[in-house]
Amino acid sequence: MEISRQQFLQKLPEVEKAVKECDFMAIDTELSGLHRPPTSVRLYNMADRYQEYKEATERFLIIQFGLCTFTWDEPSGRYISKPFNFYIFPTSTTGQIQANRVFMTQAQAFDFLTKQSFDFNKWVYQGIPYLTIAEENEFVAAANKKMNDNMPDIPIDDKELDFINNAKQKINDWINSEKSTKDEGVNITAKNAYQRRLIYQEARKFEGLTAIGMQGFIRVARLSEKQAQDRINEKKEKFDKDRVSAIGFRKVIDLISQSGKTVVGHNMLLDICHIIAQFVEPLPDTLPEFKTLAHRLFPKMVDTKYICTAEPELSAIFGSGTALETLRFETKKDPFKNPHIDMHSGFPRYLTEMAHEAGYDAFMTGFVFLKLVGHLDKTRNPDKYVAIEAQRLAEQEAKEKEKEKEIKPKVDADGWEISESEDDNDQTAIDNSNWDLEEEEIYNYGSIRVDLTNKNGIMDNVLSSINNKTALVRTAFDCFDFAEQEIISNQSNTFHVKYSAGKTFDKATAEPLFMKYGKFIIEPNDECSSFVIFENFREDPNNIKIDSEEYTVFPIAQYFEK
Repeated sequence: MEISRQQFLQKLPEVEKAVKECDFMAIDTELSGLHRPPTSVRLYNMADRYQEYKEATERFLIIQFGLCTFTWDEPSGRYISKPFNFYIFPTSTTGQIQANRVFMTQAQAFDFLTKQSFDFNKWVYQGIPYLTIAEENEFVAAANKKMNDNMPDIPIDDKELDFINNAKQKINDWINSEKSTKDEGVNITAKNAYQRRLIYQEARKFEGLTAIGMQGFIRVARLSEKQAQDRINEKKEKFDKDRVSAIGFRKVIDLISQSGKTVVGHNMLLDICHIIAQFVEPLPDTLPEFKTLAHRLFPKMVDTKYICTAEPELSAIFGSGTALETLRFETKKDPFKNPHIDMHSGFPRYLTEMAHEAGYDAFMTGFVFLKLVGHLDKTRNPDKYVAIEAQRLAEQEAKEKEKEKEIKPKVDADGWEISESEDDNDQTAIDNSNWDLEEEEIYNYGSIRVDLTNKNGIMDNVLSSINNKTALVRTAFDCFDFAEQEIISNQSNTFHVKYSAGKTFDKATAEPLFMKYGKFIIEPNDECSSFVIFENFREDPNNIKIDSEEYTVFPIAQYFEK
């Protein structure tokens, strides 16, 4: 389902319902660009890698967002998916908050999107706007001032002096007339927004009077207590509607976050960085702060690319072929037949494949996730699946026997079949004649539900080792961990350096010791040690000799042996 700017508020309850009822959801983004200009750097330490992603969020924007929810349907024995596709454009729907965002585009990214039939006109004209939390707070503060008539006075331009003096005279004449005891008020025509603002400003100076915006003019009147309260309620109702409209697409991100449910992505670290920076708040300066923020917003994250590299059963199948479309193709094959996944009948947009549209890519991501986890679970817990199949077979046999009893013909004493018309109970014959009015049975595919968590909501099954980890390249780590400290890779080009507490070990102190062996990075480990990782270390690690009394160097293998 594609949702445009004009449909957003109308369709938002449908998105909310899908999020609330689902087992998990998958996401995908299309961006205006991906990376900083190319460099010769092949290996980053984790802090620098994070800074690269942070800079990307300050340059580029999410221009299309895909969300797909997956819900287990027990009667039909399958997962039902609901994919949503949103174009995102940084404009304003209310006119009260103009963020006026400046962002960059990458020619290569736009060229790629064009080849995938990305509709740039739809992006600009129908893209959904949004406010960050800080921008929403500004909107609320400004709206509260306006509702409470607490707007600061603005200077009166000399050329508007006649206008404002005439308006004040009209108000005074009305106050001093007999009409002032009635409810009509005095009407003042304003030609533009500036003149309207001046009338509101002047009306506040008259005790007991209120300025009310009307079509083409402003009415200054004295309201009764009930009228004043009704007006407050009317303003509040309008404010609430304007607030939801102004928040715009961020409401979808809020729904995902507030659900606390598993969010699945493919190579999703950059996606998460952009989602937080664009819709919630700017990314913090340090990596630990980012991890805390991301984990608070999305407490359960799973990366399908990381699953395929981290789990031996899957890496043996896929090797380095972990592109999303490749995984989608491979997981359609027989070893991955469980569970069955269907598109909801109300979401026909992706009955034909539309790769590289965010909504469809989100569907593919969730599809692949279910197939991968289903395969792992069956491989590691075969007895569980044998027991489930045996139980289902027994239930099916019991149903068939019950059916045979129901359709077994009645016979008389001589063994002749008695027709329904001869049955003493005529009502039974009437009831049986309505067999064709019964609701059609939903076909049961017989697939098995994937257990994402146990009954206490804890991922202690096949997901426990992959939860909150995402694929990462060009670092010394196999993954990025949103919840814990990453574990250094056990590679031959990595060394463990020990030193006394309080001793400085940085690039300046390390270069005289290690530069002769090639380019390297440093990853701090604790207060007494760090790791040195070379981009391309061709020598035998056991032959490295560091002549230093302050630092002790070991091959990484010795670190893992302790």
